[in-house]
Amino acid sequence: MTVLLLVAIGGACGALAHYVITDSVTDSRRVLLLTMLSCGVLGLVAAATPPQWVLGLAGFGFLASLAPMSSVALLTVGYARRRRFRVAALFLTANVVGAIACAMLGFLLWKSGVTLYRKL
Repeated sequence: MTVLLLVAIGGACGALAHYVITDSVTDSRRVLLLTMLSCGVLGLVAAATPPQWVLGLAGFGFLASLAPMSSVALLTVGYARRRRFRVAALFLTANVVGAIACAMLGFLLWKSGVTLYRKL
């Protein structure tokens, strides 16, 4: 129950930070950058294997709500409504592929850094 409350608190803080940073849902560059950045940090957090409460607060709460896919979906639908299908497809693809790539990069950077540190 405590972890669930921490996820909710982190989610509320992440949603507020998302709104403040993007200032609106119409800025596609900021949404893309925020999605990639938060997914990269989420990969770092997941690789660090923190305690459950830290993962709930920082990972599933704050970082997951900082880069919500609902903003990506809203922008993609907006492009499609304006009949800019190519831009909509590129934006959606960049967000999905970029988010997964950044999460994996963060994960691998943490794991390779830990391995390198142990070898020193």
